[in-house]
Amino acid sequence: MKPNRLPKTVVLTVLILTLIIAIMSLGGWGISYTAGWTNSKSRVEVSTTAAILTYYEMSGPFYHTILEWTSVCLAIFTGILSIVHYRLKRDVTTPIIGTALFFSGMLDAFNILAADRLVFAVKNLQDFIPFTWAVSRTFNVAILTAGTLPFIVRKKLPARKATKNDARYLILVGFLFGLVAYVIIHFFAVIVSVPDSQYPELWISRPWELIPFVFWMFLGTTVFPRFWKKFPSLFSHSLILCAIPAALLNVVAGLGSRELFDANFFNAYYLKILAYGTPLIGLLLDYKNAYRAEMELEKTASKLEAAKEIQQSLLPDDHPEIAGIDAAGFSYASEAVGGDYYDYLRLADGRFAFVVGDVSGHDLAASLLAAQTRAYLRAYVNSHGDLVEVMTRLNQALVIDTQHRRFVTMFLAAIDKDLRSFEYIAAGHQGYLVRHDGQIETLDSNVLPVGMTNENKMQVNKISRLHRGDTVLVVTDGITEAVSPTGEQYGLQRLLDFISVEHERSVKDLVELLQADVNRFCEGKRPTDDVTVLLVRWLRNIP
Repeated sequence: MKPNRLPKTVVLTVLILTLIIAIMSLGGWGISYTAGWTNSKSRVEVSTTAAILTYYEMSGPFYHTILEWTSVCLAIFTGILSIVHYRLKRDVTTPIIGTALFFSGMLDAFNILAADRLVFAVKNLQDFIPFTWAVSRTFNVAILTAGTLPFIVRKKLPARKATKNDARYLILVGFLFGLVAYVIIHFFAVIVSVPDSQYPELWISRPWELIPFVFWMFLGTTVFPRFWKKFPSLFSHSLILCAIPAALLNVVAGLGSRELFDANFFNAYYLKILAYGTPLIGLLLDYKNAYRAEMELEKTASKLEAAKEIQQSLLPDDHPEIAGIDAAGFSYASEAVGGDYYDYLRLADGRFAFVVGDVSGHDLAASLLAAQTRAYLRAYVNSHGDLVEVMTRLNQALVIDTQHRRFVTMFLAAIDKDLRSFEYIAAGHQGYLVRHDGQIETLDSNVLPVGMTNENKMQVNKISRLHRGDTVLVVTDGITEAVSPTGEQYGLQRLLDFISVEHERSVKDLVELLQADVNRFCEGKRPTDDVTVLLVRWLRNIP
């Protein structure tokens, strides 16, 4: 099945049923409960009682009532389901079209109630039923036209989350449509005299049927196809298909039906039920697909939540067990999972090390590569004490694994045992040294990101002359690229100014204040990239 197209079996079924009914109409075949049929019965059955004769006379209206209420139920159910579908798919066009069909159902409901004399004392059914049938068809197609045309001429509306107000509005509109339907039928049943509507001696026996026929031809050939192209769905595609029996029923009623309850009178009702049922089938299929997609989305969200929990569990505690050093950090993904991480390490030679990594991308694949990078790095530092050797092995492993499709920017540093100095490799990822007096030095990138090429030659830079209160700051670009609702970026300078002003606070407090400042700046707007911050501070004087 092609996307947003009804299955071939549905299309063929509707077309075949339409063709069968059309052939029946041409031959005048079908169920008939006309006055002539009743009289022939009474003549043949000599012993016919009054009760049986009444049964024969009521067969036509009774069968008419069954068919009319069938179409009413289809229309009303379509309208209700369209609101449920809207809450799933958030396609605002669906409930509007569904409400139009609901209105048609209300018209038909009051029409049959009046025809059965349950709400109004209709005197002349011979003209009332054909005329109000044509009126119902005309209002039905007019409302559908009014509901679809605005969406064709204006820009496509963005999908948005359904709210309780939307549901209340649609219920109110449905109630008002029902009230209007009642007023229309009441008007023709009680207030005005229904004009002559059936001319059995003419070629077009019910000329009022021409009005909805012209409307349906316009909808089926022009409006609905354009509507489907702009708002492709199984439901909008079913509207095109339903126009075929909807237009044909006016031909069958207008040309073929010569009196109440004859074969073509009921053949037109079969086509009407088919015209009402086709959008319902499209809506049900759309609903099934939307529900299935919703279930898949929930499963995916559940899996991503589990992956997020696992990823968060891989982050270290904020208090590394090393005398004279304190550290704090945070990391969170812009989506469910991301490609940032930080870690504390112990090299094979006993030195304390720390790392911040940023995998290209911020999706599930990035999170997997981040976890893989963390595992590689932990394995290599356990067996090697040289940063160059560790990063070289890591680079080679990632080149093989990623096939140059992804890379990792990384800042890896190791602190000497006497705390006098530290060395670092900045692989496409700079850091900052915040001195105890608030002055900030940039620790520039000195090699390419890992995983890009085997030609990446690792080298270390060394920083000495450290003092109590000196702090290394490493962040990923998600924090500097965080934007406010007006589109302004948080920016590197704002970050460094904040750190310089607040540098005397503990690293834990500083991290919390920084996170709060970024959140306040963004005013709840989620960052477009993963955010990671790590602070490592010297706590005692170095002799």
